[in-house]
Formats: sequence, C-alpha cells, structure tokens
Amino acid sequence: MKLKKTLLAMLAAVTTVAIGSSLAACGETATPPPGPDGETPSGGVKTYTIEAEYIDIENVTGSGLSSDQSGVEMIFGDGTDAQKALGWSGGYYVGYTYTSECEMEFVFNADKASTGTVVVRLGSELGNIMLTPSAVSFSLNGANINYGSLSLQNSASMAEMKFKDYQLAANATIKQGENKLVMKINQNNLRGSSTGGPTIDCVKITTDAVITYDAKTDNPDKRGAI
Repeated sequence: MKLKKTLLAMLAAVTTVAIGSSLAACGETATPPPGPDGETPSGGVKTYTIEAEYIDIENVTGSGLSSDQSGVEMIFGDGTDAQKALGWSGGYYVGYTYTSECEMEFVFNADKASTGTVVVRLGSELGNIMLTPSAVSFSLNGANINYGSLSLQNSASMAEMKFKDYQLAANATIKQGENKLVMKINQNNLRGSSTGGPTIDCVKITTDAVITYDAKTDNPDKRGAI
C-alpha cells in the first residue's frame, strides 16, 4: 500500500513538472538567430536616393532635340520648391540623352555584401515611348539587367516633366565596397528614325546595406562656365 502511494506521488510530481515546463515554453519570446559575427540582425532596410544631377557627369556626351549639350549642361532645373513639387527629386533632372554615345554611371558604396531593389525615376519628352534593354540598357557591376520593358508617358515640355518610378531589379546583388550601375543609350528609333532616350531624375536602391555615394552637389552651379 505504501509502495502504491509512493508511486502515485512520484507520478503526480512528474506530471506537474512537465505541465509547468510546457507552459513556460509557450510563454517564451522568440529572438532572431545571431548573425555570422554573433550580432542580432536589425533588419534595417532603407531606400537610398542617388540624384542623377549629382553624379560624375563631366565626361558624359549628350544630345537634345534642338541643341546638343554635354556634361553638367545636360542638367535641367533650378532646384526650386515649385520644381520639387512637380516630382523632381532635388529639383533637377538630366536630359539630352538622345545619342548612342550617352552613358551615365551611378557609382555607390555599400558597407557589406547584400541584395536590394533597384528603381529608376524616368520621364519622356518624346511622346509615349517603350524602353527595352536593346534601346536603353542598364547593368550593375558589369551584369546586364533584363528589366523587360518600361512604358513612359509623354510630358508636355521639359519645364513640365513628369517622372515615375520604374523597377529594374527586385533582388539585385550588391557588393561590399564599390558598385556601379550604368545606363547606356543604344542606337534605337525612339525618335522615329533617330536615337532617343528618357530623362532621368534619380536612382533608388532599397537594401539593408548602408549606401553612400560621392554627391557632386555643385554640378548645377557649374553650368554656363567658360
């Protein structure tokens, strides 16, 4: 009889401990697993904007509808609040891309290797045009981006340019250190029988890496210099 009571007491104690452990497990707060250096990931995804007018544009060749401009003279706008209200990031943009000699490099640095979404903000003064990689190519670190096609709507004039964000890549590979996104105007018929291109406002990169670039904010002030 004593043995039976002892066994029942032991069974009750084990059951109580098991139930208590189960309840404690249900109440635990899960934390992300540590990263390779033992740190807890912060998930700090941000969108970084690289202004077209602030990149190194000194040696870029351009051409327009009625005149040819190159370098900083391809920059349009005055940085006013009214122009920013039109949707021009920073109040400026770059035009005169109507030549197959036009190639623009968006160079940026990342604090670590990662992936990210790459978006370009584009407009058109050539009517409603369709961009394809054969007409206007984009590459990241030497790898061509197959973005399919982008449908751009016409703007009434350069002074009333309308811009829209277009996604080039959703999961682009970003290297630690220097990266280079290149927009190249290829020979095309976007102007009927002549080569054309989009106006470009900026590039946006969304990633958990920290992105920096050498912003040449004095570019607009260099216009008209002899």
